[in-house]
Amino acid sequence: MGSEHNEHRATQDGAAQGRTAQESIRLPEASQSFLGIVIPVEGEYARKVSATRAATGDPFAYIAPHITLMSGVALTDPAEAIAHVRNVVSSFSSFPIRFAGTDTFYPVSPVTYLRVAEGERELTELHERLHSGPLDAKPAFPFVPHLTLAQEIAPERLAEVRREWEDVSFNMAAHSVTVHVRDGAGAWTQIEELVFNG
Repeated sequence: MGSEHNEHRATQDGAAQGRTAQESIRLPEASQSFLGIVIPVEGEYARKVSATRAATGDPFAYIAPHITLMSGVALTDPAEAIAHVRNVVSSFSSFPIRFAGTDTFYPVSPVTYLRVAEGERELTELHERLHSGPLDAKPAFPFVPHLTLAQEIAPERLAEVRREWEDVSFNMAAHSVTVHVRDGAGAWTQIEELVFNG
């Protein structure tokens, strides 16, 4: 997850919901852990995004497509942080997202992405509410909800990918988030999937 403009390696390590943080997960050491939260993107276009990233030589092509909501916030009190995330997510209902058109963070960051044309308000509110209370941390970059198409490749190839996807548009429903922790060695592990309330 890194910054809003970077990706991470997330491994499936189990998910749980409806229990206390202590019951559902093995909480990490606070001094060694960072939290990341994403909305998974699935289906036909997610597979096409993964194929595009692999074809470009993107070194992060193995990461499942997603929208990053929180990236690399240090955990000072893991139990309190997880409780906060659960509380925020439970106050949201499922909402539609539409991707349409492309943009880039280049030259600040070598990333080309699909823009969020619908659902930006909900994603921004969710992002802001997650970054409060025990997770009140200012992100390294302004929040721009997006779906990465290519990262860490040559500028001319980023531009090619942007042109290739410029006319693509598709819809999805946001119905859950996945919660990940990064340990001191830099490895990311998924610890929970939390479903929106309706």
